[in-house]
Amino acid sequence: APFPASRVDAMRATAASFLCGGVSVAAAPCRRHHGSPPRRLANPVFARNAHRTITAASAETKSSALSAPTPKRSVLFVSFLWPEASSSAAGVRTHSLLRAFADWGWQVHFLACAKPNAHTASLQQSEVTVHCVLPNRGGDFEQALHESNADCVVFDRFTAEEAFSYRVKAARPNAARILDMQDLHSLRYARQAAVKECLAGQKTENETLFQTSNSTRAVRASLAAVPVAGDPYLSRELASVLRSDLTLVCSPVELRMMRETFGVPISKLALASFFCDEGELQKNSDTGNSFRQRSGFTTIGTFYHPPNVDGVRWLRFEVWPLIRSELPDATMRVYGSYPTEAVKQLHSKTEGFHVLGFAESIESAMADARVLLAPLRFGAGIKGKIVDAWMHGVPVVTTPIGAEGMVPGVDKLWTESEDDSDSDTEKKSDPEKEKNENETWGGSWRSLDAAGFARDAVALHEDSAAWEATRRRGRELVKILFPHEKNLDTVRQEMEGLFETDGDLPLERARSSQALKKGLVKPRTVLEKRRAEDFVGQTLWHHSLRSTEYFSRWIEVKETGGDSGVQAEPRDVEEIR
Repeated sequence: APFPASRVDAMRATAASFLCGGVSVAAAPCRRHHGSPPRRLANPVFARNAHRTITAASAETKSSALSAPTPKRSVLFVSFLWPEASSSAAGVRTHSLLRAFADWGWQVHFLACAKPNAHTASLQQSEVTVHCVLPNRGGDFEQALHESNADCVVFDRFTAEEAFSYRVKAARPNAARILDMQDLHSLRYARQAAVKECLAGQKTENETLFQTSNSTRAVRASLAAVPVAGDPYLSRELASVLRSDLTLVCSPVELRMMRETFGVPISKLALASFFCDEGELQKNSDTGNSFRQRSGFTTIGTFYHPPNVDGVRWLRFEVWPLIRSELPDATMRVYGSYPTEAVKQLHSKTEGFHVLGFAESIESAMADARVLLAPLRFGAGIKGKIVDAWMHGVPVVTTPIGAEGMVPGVDKLWTESEDDSDSDTEKKSDPEKEKNENETWGGSWRSLDAAGFARDAVALHEDSAAWEATRRRGRELVKILFPHEKNLDTVRQEMEGLFETDGDLPLERARSSQALKKGLVKPRTVLEKRRAEDFVGQTLWHHSLRSTEYFSRWIEVKETGGDSGVQAEPRDVEEIR
C-alpha cells in the first residue's frame, strides 16, 4: 500500500534539512530486492544517505572551484560623450582610470551616447571594448550591460548616473554603481552665477563685495558662493551621490565639503585626483627649455568649459593691457579646443594676443612659454592646465579658485585674511613675504583682481631666481599631490574592497558562525553590507523620488512607441496601484 501523504511529507522535510550548495533531494525512493516486494527506506536511513551524497557533491564542487581559474572582473564606464584626452583634463583623467583597470586585470568597457569618432578609435587601440547607445533606449543599454558582464559600472558625472543607474539597478542589481564626479558641478554653477550677478551690477546680501573694483568683486563673490540647501543642481548632485555605492571625488577641498557641509558619509567617498607618471615628469625635466630659452605667456583649456571662456575674456580685456604696459614685447598664446567665433575675435596680432585654437600636444603649448596664466574667476575641481604646466616645468599665475585643492595640507575653501579683505589702495604689500609664499607653491595664486594678477605675472616672468624656484616647486608638488601609483592604489583598494567578504555578519543573516560554516548562509560582501545599512540611499530609490527615471522612460515611449528594457520593479507597481 502506498505511504500516507503525511509520512511522505515528513520524509521530504527530513531530507530537506540536509540540503546545501544547490543540491536537491527527492522523497525517499522505493527499493526492490529480488524476490521481495518493494520497500521504502526508513527516514533516518534515507536522510543519512542523502547527507553523504550531498557532502560528496559539495567536496567535488569545492575541488573544481579551486582548480578553475578566477574569472576576470569587468568594469563598464558610462558617459554621454567619448573621453577626449587630447582636449580636456577630464578626458586625461578618465583615460588614466581606464588604463589602470586594464593593468589590474579587469575587462574594460566604455559606453557613450555619441557617434563613433577618433576618440572612440583611441579607446579601441587601448583594448577597451566600446558600445554606442542612443540616450533613452533601455533595451540597447541593457544589451550592452549584458555584453560587458559588468561587476562595476562607473558613471561619468552625475547626469549619466541620473540617466542610467536605475537600468543598472534593475538589470544587474549586484553590480557596484560608482559615480565619478570630475568636479562638484553645483559649486561651479553657484560660483558662475555669483560672477555673472556681480558683473551685472546686481546687489547681493554681502555688500562688502562692492567696495572695490569690478574684477575684485567678481573673484571674491565667487569665493564666497557655496550652494545652499534647496539649490536645484546641488539637490540633483547629492541625490546621485547618495544613490551610488561609491563616489570618486577629484579635489580634497570638495571631499571635505561633501563630508562636513553636505553630510555625505565618508564610506561613500574616495579621493581620486590626477595620476601623474613620475617617469614622464623626469623626461620633461631632462628636455625642458631654460629660463633664457623661453619667453612670453601661455594658457590652455577647452572652450566647451565656461570657466575657460570667462577667464580668457577677463585676460584679454583687463589683465593683458596691464601686462603689456610693463612688457611691451610680450606675447600671449591662447590654446583650446572648440573655440567659438566670439573667442576667435579676441585675437589681436598688434597687441601680441594670439588665439591659436587646438594644440596638437601639451608639449607644443608649453615648450617655449615662460609662464602659464590661469585667470579663473570661477570653477571647481583640480585644474588640469596647472598640472600640465608643472609637469612641463612651467610656473603658474592663477587665482585662489585656480589653486583650490592644489595647496598641500589645505583641504578647505580659501578665505581672505584681514589684510586681503582691504582694498588694494589701502593694504600694505610685503614683497618679500609674497615671494616666499609663492616659492612654496609652483607660482603665484593669491591674486584677486586684474592689477594683482598682472603684477604677479610680470614679476614671475622677469625674475629668473623666482622662476627657477617655483618651477622646481611645481615639479615637487606633482610628486606630492598626484603620484601615479599611490593615487591609483587608493582607487583600486576602494573598488576591489567592495567585493571582499565582510567578516562582521549581522545576526539576521547568520544566526551563528556555525550556520556559515555549514554553508546554510553565504558570507556577504562589503557592498551588500553597505547597501543593507544605507537607509538614505535606499530611500532615494523610492518611485516618488525617481523623476529622472520616469522622464527617460517617457522620452523612449514618445520616440519609439514603447519602453524597452527591464520595467519598473514589481513592488513599485504595487505601490503605485
